[in-house]
Amino acid sequence: MKKVLMFGALALGLSTFGWLARAHTSPSPAVQQTITGDWTAKVKQTDRGAVLWLSLNQSSDGRRGRNQMSSDFPLDAFTGLNPNANSNVQFTLQREAGTIFFDGLFKDGRGVGEFRFTQNDGFIATMRNLGYDNLTAEKLFSMVALDIGTSYINELKSLGYDKLPLDQLFGLRALGVTAAFAREAQDWGFGKLSANDLIEIKAMGITPDYIRSMKSLGFEDLSLRKLIELKAMGINEDYVKELRAVGYENIPVNKLIELKAMGINADYVKKMRDLGLKNVSMDELIQIKATGADKILSREKR
Repeated sequence: MKKVLMFGALALGLSTFGWLARAHTSPSPAVQQTITGDWTAKVKQTDRGAVLWLSLNQSSDGRRGRNQMSSDFPLDAFTGLNPNANSNVQFTLQREAGTIFFDGLFKDGRGVGEFRFTQNDGFIATMRNLGYDNLTAEKLFSMVALDIGTSYINELKSLGYDKLPLDQLFGLRALGVTAAFAREAQDWGFGKLSANDLIEIKAMGITPDYIRSMKSLGFEDLSLRKLIELKAMGINEDYVKELRAVGYENIPVNKLIELKAMGINADYVKKMRDLGLKNVSMDELIQIKATGADKILSREKR
């Protein structure tokens, strides 16, 4: 279960960022690669203000296939951007790992065009000193898009997350795991958290409020792994209270997960009681649902 949740959390992180790329399988030096492609964009209003939703369709010289990245960026992340230019535009996204140059047309907040990525060779040398060798152009391109630089790496290092694999860095950054969040999560009572723990916590949307709500139900000794499983199954305070209201008190955590996995909730219990099953244990409910006996009972009652 842990491996499945970890894979799902990392996939969620990258899909949150909108990364649909093939795996980085080749360790060839970045200097041997050139990244170009086409882009589309539009300005969106969010609770964070206006952002640019940007989709990059990337092709790499000498390779087959295309990669796509879609995400939103603060408007002030770009230099020279005027989304209301109603004319040809040129603007850049410049970060430590390199610069993406955009050329195209913007009209009424929507744009299309082509882009070209140029890596920062000085950054490659700096990253080598931090323990990261063989940075391909694709990895550098991802670091620009995700805004991963030495400051982010050093902030994590100061908290004990040193020389993390790039895939973990990408997952942490894509999910919005900041040094402040990592520091706060260490005080949640689960001891020293790994980078993978942080990825899963953030991907599952676990917050101090969620932890408190589960503990208020009597689940005082929840491990982080069980907490992640509960959240992944969508088990919250309301779900537990509704089951208790129909007579199922003191449900063990593992049994809760089983019940939710089978789609058993308070409404299902009431439905079974209407069919004549008045005093059914949790295990019997699970068996009834798993074998399809509930459907047979429903048909017989018609």
